[in-house]
Amino acid sequence: MAWTTPKTWTDGSVLTAAELNAQVRDNLDFLFDKPGAVYDVDEASNYTTSSTSFVDVDATDLALTITTGGGDVLIWLSPAVMTSTANVSVYFDVDIDGTRVAGDDGITKFTFFDAGASPETIMNRATLGFVWLATGLAAGSHTFKLQWKHTNAAITTTLYAGAGTTYSDVHPQFGVKEL
Repeated sequence: MAWTTPKTWTDGSVLTAAELNAQVRDNLDFLFDKPGAVYDVDEASNYTTSSTSFVDVDATDLALTITTGGGDVLIWLSPAVMTSTANVSVYFDVDIDGTRVAGDDGITKFTFFDAGASPETIMNRATLGFVWLATGLAAGSHTFKLQWKHTNAAITTTLYAGAGTTYSDVHPQFGVKEL
């Protein structure tokens, strides 16, 4: 739905139902009913990666497509992650229409560390997330894909996906909303 430039009314103008709908209803819909998509993760198994290059977390369920009017889009993620060891960093980014938005090491980074601690105190689980404002998108259809990588191909990183895991049965959310 597009914005209709408001008409300049003059005394004696006749208001038609079509004009009223375009000027009031449709413009209010444009302002307050913006497109968005949310995926509440509830999978049979968790997501895992050993990739040191950005890859899609889930090219089907965590690839959200919306048709925008050309405004800014708010993107968010609220995951819980675990690595099979400490001393590794996990990175998240979003690919919009084939291009990662943040470049380099992505939108956010979380480093798991042990700082010489005993195995009982090694930090290798965390809840993290991000909010990112994508600006300058043209009007039209856009696909947003959640991507991730980490710094050590010898280990596995897990994104909990509501799979009944003992440590963490959280249900992450990935979403996009035009503002």
